[in-house]
This record gives sequence, structure tokens and C-alpha cells, in this order.
Amino acid sequence: QLSDYSAEDADITFRLYELLDKQLRKEKLENLAYDIEFPLVPVLEDMERTGIRIDTKSLKIFSDDLQILLENYSKEIIKHAGENFNINSTQQLQKILFEKLKLPQTTKTKTGYSTDAKSLESLRGTHPIIDIISDYRQVAKLKSTYADSLPLLIHPSTGRLHTSYNQAAVSTGRLSSNDPNLQNIPIRTDLVKEIRKAFVPRDKNYVI
Repeated sequence: QLSDYSAEDADITFRLYELLDKQLRKEKLENLAYDIEFPLVPVLEDMERTGIRIDTKSLKIFSDDLQILLENYSKEIIKHAGENFNINSTQQLQKILFEKLKLPQTTKTKTGYSTDAKSLESLRGTHPIIDIISDYRQVAKLKSTYADSLPLLIHPSTGRLHTSYNQAAVSTGRLSSNDPNLQNIPIRTDLVKEIRKAFVPRDKNYVI
């Protein structure tokens, strides 16, 4: 069974080579393939295997700071709403915004009027609660997606984070990554810079 599997692996790879090599020549992509893309494969494999060090202590401190921010935002939101409610509940938020505060109606959904990011953006300036809800959501996402989650993805034997880099997944030609997705870490705010600071070299003699 093992020899059949191995032979198939080699056979199919060679068949693909015969097809794709002709296509590369036809599209005049030999230089791109043989001088850039193919030599990059072992480099990326080395990067994946090596992994990247995460400063878990700084992320823990940052997560605690985000929690304080969330609590402060929650108090402000509830103050503007005039009653206690679950900010993370779409239906409860809909009632506050569109029934109690009578804000302009957004796109109709199955459960009521939309409270997604695009809809909240369209409501900016109509009431102070909108900006605070947007800030609350951004902080909540930073905390759950990065500050709290990244340390849990560190491999126990290497003490590092190992992502998979994709050469050919994005049409623009840039690298993407998955398990975990690292290319979508935002960059615009000071809060986000704290997440990026947590990606550190192995020691003072190295740089990223």
C-alpha cells in the first residue's frame, strides 16, 4: 500500500509537471517561477518550521488593559442607553438604538435593523452612543482575536507560533497566512501597535 501511494505521488507530480511546464513557457513565466517563486518555497518552509516568538507577558498585560477599556466603554454605553443591557446581543442593541433612542433605521434583516460595522458607520453623528459602541467592538475584537488567542496557539515544544504561509492564495501576489491568520492584524491605531510589538526576535542579537 505504501509503495502504491508513493508511486502515485511521483506519477501525478510528473504528469502535472509536463502540463504546467508547457503552460509556464506559453505564458512566459519561466523566470518568475524558476528565479523567484520556486526558490522561495524552502525559505517559507524554514520560516514555518522555525516559527516566531511571542512576548506572552506583554500580551497578558495588554489583555488586562483592554479589559479595563471594555468595562469603561460598557459603562458609557449603558449610561447613554439609560438602562442595563447586553451590548453583545444584537437584538437587545437593536431595541436600544431603534426603539428607545429612535435612531435612523438601517438595512432590514431577519432579526430587525442591522447593527453591523457598516450600519454603525452610517449612523455616526446621530448619537454619541454610536462612536462608543464602535470603539467597544474594536477593543473586544483585539482582545479575543489576538491578545487572548495568540498565546494559546504557541506550540508547547518550540515555545513559538507557527503559521502557514501561502504563496499563491492572493491575486496581488503578496503572501498570506493561515492557522493562524497573521496578515490581517490591523495597523492604524495605537492599540493595535501593542499587538505588533508582541512579535519579537529570539534575543537582543536578532531582528525581525
